[in-house]
Amino acid sequence: MKKFIKLTIIIFAISLFHNFTYSQWVSVTSGTSNFLTSVQIITNNLTYACGFTGTVLKSTNIGQTWTPLTSPSSGNINKIFFPATGNATTGWAASVSGLYKSTNSGQNWVQQVASTVFADLLFPDLNTGLALTSNNTLRRTTNGGTNFTSINFTSDASIHGIAISIGSSSTYFILGLDNVVDTSFIFKSTNAGVNWTQTAKLPLDYFAMTFVNASTGIICGDAGIMKRTTNGGTNWSTINTGTTNDLQNIKFITSTKVYAVGSAGTILKSTNAGATWVAQVSNSTAALRGLDVMSTDDNGIVCGASGTVRRTTNGGSIPTGIQIIGGEIPGSFSLGQNYPNPFNPATNITFSIPNAGYVSVKVYDIMGKEIADVVDQNLTPGIYTADFDASALPSGTYFYRLTAGSFTETKKMILIK
Repeated sequence: MKKFIKLTIIIFAISLFHNFTYSQWVSVTSGTSNFLTSVQIITNNLTYACGFTGTVLKSTNIGQTWTPLTSPSSGNINKIFFPATGNATTGWAASVSGLYKSTNSGQNWVQQVASTVFADLLFPDLNTGLALTSNNTLRRTTNGGTNFTSINFTSDASIHGIAISIGSSSTYFILGLDNVVDTSFIFKSTNAGVNWTQTAKLPLDYFAMTFVNASTGIICGDAGIMKRTTNGGTNWSTINTGTTNDLQNIKFITSTKVYAVGSAGTILKSTNAGATWVAQVSNSTAALRGLDVMSTDDNGIVCGASGTVRRTTNGGSIPTGIQIIGGEIPGSFSLGQNYPNPFNPATNITFSIPNAGYVSVKVYDIMGKEIADVVDQNLTPGIYTADFDASALPSGTYFYRLTAGSFTETKKMILIK
C-alpha cells in the first residue's frame, strides 16, 4: 500500500528573522487595471474581489478567471465581505461613497449609509455588523442593516479608523491612526462593539490588524513594522519581519498560520502565530493589499495595484511528495544517498524509521545555512522516499540531514545545472 502526503519546502535563513522562500504564487489576469483592495474566498467555487472606481469581480474557480459584476458606486471600494451564514448571497461593500448591501450575490447593490467614507467592515453573521468609517466613528447594526447606530470609538477627531477585527463573539478591536503625528491607537470592545476603550498608543503608522482570539493579535504597517499582543491588546512586542516594505494587510488563517502582504510584491507567511516570518516570492513588484487563504486546502489569492492577482493552491510553497515503500518495518534508522546524484533539478531521498514519531529532513548549503524543509511531520514506521525539487536553487554542494528521535545522520548531494 502506498500513501502520499503533501509536504512543503520552506526555504529560509537559519537566523529565523530575515528569510526567503521560493514559492508558488502564479499570475492570473483579472481583466482590470484598477487597484484591487480586497478579496474573499468563500468556497473553491466562489471568490469575490473589489477595488478602485467601483470594481467588483467574481471568480468560480479560485481566481483562475474573473467576471466583472455591477458596481455599487463609481467610488473606490475598500472592502467586500459576505457573511459565512449568508450562503454567499448577502454581501457588503465598504466604499468611499457609502456602505452598500447586496442580497443576490453581488448582482445588484443598495446603498445603506450615504455620504460617508468607510475603511473596513465585518459581519460575524447576517444580522450583526460593524462598519468602520475613516474618521473616529463606526456604524453598528443588529438587524442586518435595517438600522445602524453611530458610535464614537474615541473622542479624538484626529484619529482615523483604519481596520477592525474580531477576537471573539463579544470582543472586537479597532486600529486607529493619526498620521499627522505618526501615531497609532488600539481600541477594544468587550460588548460586541457597543462601548470602546483605548488599550494602547504606539508610535509610527500601522495599516492593518488581525486577531485570532480575544488575546492574540498582530498589527503591521509602514516600512515592514509589526507588533504582536498575547494579552488582548494591552502590551505589544516588536516582531522582526525581515522586510522594510510597507505591509498593507495581515490575516490569521488558522490559530498558527498567518499571512501578510504589502508593497513591492511582498508576501510573508508565519506558521507560529506570527512569532517568525518567511518571505515568499510573488513574482510581482506591485503593491499588494487584498489577501485571503483557505484554512482547509491552502488555496489562496492576493491582489493589488494595476489589477494584479496572484494565486496559489499550496499556501505559496514548493510542493514535494513523500511515499512509503512497501510494508516492511525497518530494524533501525538510516538515511540513504540521494538518487540521482549529481542531480538537476530534482532528486529522491530515502530514509528508514523503525518507530513512529516526528521526522525531519532538512537541506543546508555549503555554509551550513538551512534552506529547505523536505520532511517536517509525524510518520509511522517504514521506509520512505521523499522528492526534493531544487529548481529554484543555484548549482552547488548541499547537505541533507535526517533527524528522528535521538537519531541524526547527514549526507552530501550535488546540484549541477
